[in-house]
Amino acid sequence: MGRISRSRNLWSDEKGAKAVSRPQPVVVAKGWKVTPDILPAKPQAPRRRKYAPIRPNNRDAVATPLPGQSYNPVDEDHQEALRKAVRQLDRKKKKDEKFVKMMTLGRDKKYEGNFSADKTWEEEVKEVAPKPARKPQQQQSAAGSKNSKKKSKKKATKTESAQEARRAMKHRRHPMRAEVAKETDELDKLLADHAKRQAKREAVRLKRRAAKKENLSIKHYGRHYHTPLVVDVAPSDKLVGSLRHLNGGYVHPVLDRMKSLEERNLVPARMRHTYNKRKVLKPKGEVRLKREEFGIMPETSF
Repeated sequence: MGRISRSRNLWSDEKGAKAVSRPQPVVVAKGWKVTPDILPAKPQAPRRRKYAPIRPNNRDAVATPLPGQSYNPVDEDHQEALRKAVRQLDRKKKKDEKFVKMMTLGRDKKYEGNFSADKTWEEEVKEVAPKPARKPQQQQSAAGSKNSKKKSKKKATKTESAQEARRAMKHRRHPMRAEVAKETDELDKLLADHAKRQAKREAVRLKRRAAKKENLSIKHYGRHYHTPLVVDVAPSDKLVGSLRHLNGGYVHPVLDRMKSLEERNLVPARMRHTYNKRKVLKPKGEVRLKREEFGIMPETSF
């Protein structure tokens, strides 16, 4: 049998055994060892910070709902969500209809004849008949006016000429009757284009309003406003390691309960002063930081 070695105590100082967490003595001179806490600070060591920033707790004032929690919105939010979904579906439907219309353009038209035997553009232009001259019509109207002048030898009085003008008013033809007729024929098309343009403008306006409302929506509880941040704990599908070996969060249970009371408006909520990290002079001697103390944080594992 081999020699049985005595088990030694790691925490005792016998036989030069070194403790795991005990600071080792420093040799100042031959045979002179001192503890490191009484040694002077190294002059080349970096200077300590003059200011100690006051950082608040990292727990948000009102927690964002974790994944898997039920969604129970108020009626207005629910209707707004429905409106948003309907707008998206309408936009998609119009886009699909536009694409189908573009792809099936001209399929319903039936073309007859041989395209290769048709006349070219130059031939069609050459065969167009010249426009009729309007001079004979002007001459006829001039002749008719001469005859009428010959017939009406008697000079009409002022009242008679006014009555004739009133009687002829309803039989008059508009001087720009061709343009008016063309515009009235195209009225349906113009109205359809206008309605389409107005619908597009309304859709853009609604989209802008929805984006503006989404940007301006700030949830506030109590006196302070709350902007939701990222969730402290990632969902289980985003975690890399095993849930069994995870340590508990750095938020104390008492602080968690306090924030839960703030969420339910039973206690006025306090805002996170992320933008207001005030510089406070470090006190001489031992550094004291303002901190919320709730006792020892239990080391938990799931």
